[in-house]
Amino acid sequence: MDEHDISTRDPCGPGGSMIEVESVSKSFGRIRALDNLSFSVAEGELMGIIGHNGAGKTTAIRIIAGILHPDSGTVRVGGHDVTEDPLSVKSMIGYLPEEPNLYERFRAGDLLRYFGELYGVPRDVLDDRIAELLELVGMTDRAMDPINTFSKGLRQRIGIARALIHDPPIIIFDEPTMGLDPATAFSIREFIRDLKGSKTMILCTHYMEEAEYLCDRVAIINQGRILDIGTPDELKSKIRGDLVLEVKVRDISSVGEGDLMMIPGVKSVEVDGSTLRVSLENRGAISGVIMELGANVSGVNTREATLNDVFIESLRGSG
Repeated sequence: MDEHDISTRDPCGPGGSMIEVESVSKSFGRIRALDNLSFSVAEGELMGIIGHNGAGKTTAIRIIAGILHPDSGTVRVGGHDVTEDPLSVKSMIGYLPEEPNLYERFRAGDLLRYFGELYGVPRDVLDDRIAELLELVGMTDRAMDPINTFSKGLRQRIGIARALIHDPPIIIFDEPTMGLDPATAFSIREFIRDLKGSKTMILCTHYMEEAEYLCDRVAIINQGRILDIGTPDELKSKIRGDLVLEVKVRDISSVGEGDLMMIPGVKSVEVDGSTLRVSLENRGAISGVIMELGANVSGVNTREATLNDVFIESLRGSG
């Protein structure tokens, strides 16, 4: 698989895209953070960018948001070149960084007012906008509280409200649920899900289940390159098949991986300690695998392929 050619299969061509990233590269000293990166995001789409820490996700979205300049390549947002017309681009984007930089001594409502005025929100609508956003993120009763009294989850909520204060058509989330407790992370995901279709969004995350649950399409990035791109179902079907059979065996050394690959319906075999992960095209292949392993089997489990399976296999294939 040629990483540089993946973007040619991206269905969002010129004229149909809200965001277009074309052959973008960026280095910091001798570290190449982005390497000929290309993808596009359609209007109203939620695009996920997944990868390990250091894969280039944050660099990519900072360039899209006009915070960094690319060394080469072009980025257009709503038809505006990020380098040539950064102010127009920034006015179209709401950006929630991984760690929202909030003015600690501001009260929540005052913070939203401050940023609303910075973005030029008309004063005659700003009060209603602030009230609407505080209700939207479930913080109406905290409007008069100083931000330095907020938990991390509440800071994320007010950060989202700040990103939305000027009603931008595009929102970028960088690891929005990182470090949150499960209940708060769930509520943030549901909030993002409720925005789907009304905004064009990019979600950077290394939580595969989050990307699979929320995103219309997903770009897998590693070492600044796109390894693959598509809907979660497309990626799972193409790379790992429909099912994963996990078989615990008594003697892994006696397993012939080549023999398993000869069974109709088997797409790949992965060894993890005493467990075999066998990717299958259909359930009919299960019996063939069990018969081949015979008395060596000590336990069996089946599950649907996940985006995490896709991610792991993409990384293995890129190496």
